Amino acid sequence: MAAAAPLLAEASQAFGQLAGLGRILPNPDLLVRPYMRREAVLSSRIENTHTSFSELVAFEFTREEAGDGSAREVLNYVAALEYGLRHVSEHGITMDLVRGIHRTLMQGARGERTSTPGEIRMVQHHIGGGSTDPADAHFVPPPPEYVPELLERLFEYLSAPKPGVPTLTEAAWMHYQFETIHPFLDGNGRVGRVLIPLLFALRNEMPHPLLYLSPYFEHNRSRYYDLLFAVSARSEWAAWHQYFLEGVRDQSRTAIELAERILDLGAKWQRLLDEQGAPRTAHRLAELVHQQLAVDGPTAAKLLGVSKVTAYKAIYTLVDAGILVQHGERARDRVYIAGELRDMMEAAS
Repeated sequence: MAAAAPLLAEASQAFGQLAGLGRILPNPDLLVRPYMRREAVLSSRIENTHTSFSELVAFEFTREEAGDGSAREVLNYVAALEYGLRHVSEHGITMDLVRGIHRTLMQGARGERTSTPGEIRMVQHHIGGGSTDPADAHFVPPPPEYVPELLERLFEYLSAPKPGVPTLTEAAWMHYQFETIHPFLDGNGRVGRVLIPLLFALRNEMPHPLLYLSPYFEHNRSRYYDLLFAVSARSEWAAWHQYFLEGVRDQSRTAIELAERILDLGAKWQRLLDEQGAPRTAHRLAELVHQQLAVDGPTAAKLLGVSKVTAYKAIYTLVDAGILVQHGERARDRVYIAGELRDMMEAAS
């Protein structure tokens, strides 16, 4: 622990700055919504489920997708994270909470039937290897009869802060423990990554969910898996702890830099519309798009409290200003995305 002290100090400072930013913003949702969707895209990508940021945002409006259904699975991740954030303050991180997160994550997803959503596994699992023989596997989680007790011990430990244990260290330990227990047939990695911002919220150290580590894990995927395995195989906790803290430090700094660019972009839009003498509805729509990321005609009319004709006029004003671009080739019920904001989030991925 002493060897990690300088890195822990760096990570804690960056983490605190990001948490402070969330507390002082008049509208933290300007960051929460895009950050949460960026996390969903990248956490799912670790599991080889690929959907772009713009595809996910458009799917929220259309519920239509071509291909393998990956956008629905990524949107499920958003729903699972939102479910966890709504409920974690009530009873903490518990068996019921984790099962609810898993149920939400796997609902309607590929393999839903075989993954038994919300149910703790009843069979022996193994990870990696080229055969069905656990002896050939890269990692073998605990037998199913031990899983409920192991989870309860984990949740009991997390039920209250431990004096002298920094929350960042606690989060690193929690994530390792959950992944090692591997309580579900599928979706363990995603549930385990959802639990990280939930712990920060539970400890009231980052009530607005702005820090996510999946971008860091995804860019360092092999090391992520190797270090998790090394803790189990060789008790190499220090290397995993260091890796986790580096992720907190780097992603906190990235999130702060990205926040500044997102906020500057909103101010730029308002100046642009002022210069063009745009009507007040266009200004209001730009504010809404800044938070919502995309819009269609019916949604714009509802949010603005105006007719569809007036809503579409505002949309076209934003299109002419270069703020909105049409997503896809639909002739009707078109979805318009904030192109520059989309590019910003995808570049940050």
